[in-house]
Amino acid sequence: MPLVIRDVEHADITECIGLRVAALGSLVIGRLPPYLGYVDEAEARVRRELDGSPHVHHLKVVDTEKGEEIVAYGKWEVYERGRGEDVGSASVGGGEGEGFRELRRLVRGWFHKRKKEMGKKPHIYLALLVTAEKHRRRGAGRLLVKWGIEMAEQMGLPCYVHASEQGRRLYGWCGFGDRETVEFELGQYGLEGVERLTEMERVSVGMGKDGGRS
Repeated sequence: MPLVIRDVEHADITECIGLRVAALGSLVIGRLPPYLGYVDEAEARVRRELDGSPHVHHLKVVDTEKGEEIVAYGKWEVYERGRGEDVGSASVGGGEGEGFRELRRLVRGWFHKRKKEMGKKPHIYLALLVTAEKHRRRGAGRLLVKWGIEMAEQMGLPCYVHASEQGRRLYGWCGFGDRETVEFELGQYGLEGVERLTEMERVSVGMGKDGGRS
């Protein structure tokens, strides 16, 4: 099979963040363009996690028939004992119009709240999944999802993901069910339309009714 999962290395960081920005901009809702300094911040965060966060797994899918070209990039976070109060920052970047800043603040605030709630129990979290546009519908995204599902099954833990409408179908096919959906009316932030995020959960076979190992 030409598509293979490998660990992201330092030499891959710039390409992986470029893939993330091309697919999602700097925010999954509204696909906001990167603010000044965003790319540097994102690359630095990946470096820190590769060097000092063994519970965070940055993964790439490469095409072995095309010179190891990176076709998809994902990030799984494993919280075997729960997350506690460490849910990251809900801060926003500068150098943007007030509408974009407010949308970024609102979306990140929602993520912050939901991660804090999830973190009360052990779990595995799919924090990021992007596929290069020209390589979509080849199964690269599903490979990355299955990687986390297999780990969750081995550990007897639930998986969570915060899905855009575009990604929700894939996660449903992989056994995730909806938990909570939030809508963002983009008109008041200088954009158009309505976009949604859905918190989804996949329960592992070895879990008890209370969400822990059986």
